[in-house]
Amino acid sequence: MVNSFFLNFIKIDCNNVDQRIDNFLFKKIKNLPKNKIYSLLRKGNIRVNKKRISYNYKLKINDIIRIPLINIKKNIYIDKYITNKFKNYIIYEDKYMIAINKPYGISVHGGSKINLNIIDIFRSIYIKNNLELIHRIDKFTSGLLLISKNIWLLRFLHKNFKLNKIKKKYIALVYGIWPNYIKYIKNYIYKKRYFSCISNNFNKGKLSKTLFYIKKYFKKYTLLDIIPSTGRNHQIRLHTSYLGYPIIGDNIYGNKKQNNNFFIKFNIKRLFLHSYSIYFFHPFLNKYIKLYANLDKNFLSIINKLI
Repeated sequence: MVNSFFLNFIKIDCNNVDQRIDNFLFKKIKNLPKNKIYSLLRKGNIRVNKKRISYNYKLKINDIIRIPLINIKKNIYIDKYITNKFKNYIIYEDKYMIAINKPYGISVHGGSKINLNIIDIFRSIYIKNNLELIHRIDKFTSGLLLISKNIWLLRFLHKNFKLNKIKKKYIALVYGIWPNYIKYIKNYIYKKRYFSCISNNFNKGKLSKTLFYIKKYFKKYTLLDIIPSTGRNHQIRLHTSYLGYPIIGDNIYGNKKQNNNFFIKFNIKRLFLHSYSIYFFHPFLNKYIKLYANLDKNFLSIINKLI
């Protein structure tokens, strides 16, 4: 069954100023695939003030958005067993935000081929709140994820992420014995459709910086503490691979055959990258908050087997 989303005109108020049109539409037409929204924008079917606009157009006060007739699927029912399970991943909550320890293997947001995702699960739990992702982590990365209940907090933290004022730390298990002298990498990253690439030319890509600290050596592997100073797509995965020490389980930037041999040997299949710490200023509580997310049992079991 489908619902019809009829021709509609939406006037932008102060709550949505400076938001990108594509992100606004993702929230407004939640069950329409993102590629369809981009197609409607590209063809001029969705307009602002009667004009064609780009997907990255930033909304202004009193803008009038025209949305045409669209057939969309009804909301997907999320079973109580799933919602109860994901409630257990909450590690911090106040009336402005939630922080969870995201498990490996689930996307943070939906897409044309993705039904079950973090934001939809938590929206089904917090029906009265307008939940939004404050930031994103990869489907195959586990660890800390912040979700906003408040539009002003969302904007504040978005701005602070862009200014690199929010500090995140990761732990990763990589192939090889990491050299003591590699403590830092700086270059430029540009994004292709499904992956990212390194460039040494500032005209092609965005500046990216990552810091590395050796946590523990094993016979053939190294456990690292990693601090990304910037937040580019797949930055940590790309940088470790570029330096010759890919993260175990990374089938995009690593070696699939090497990963398969590891999975068979230890009977665990995952990307061994985990976001374990985040430090930020909370404007409503007027204080700095530091949160930690413990490693899951699969990651811990591998570390114990390698000792």
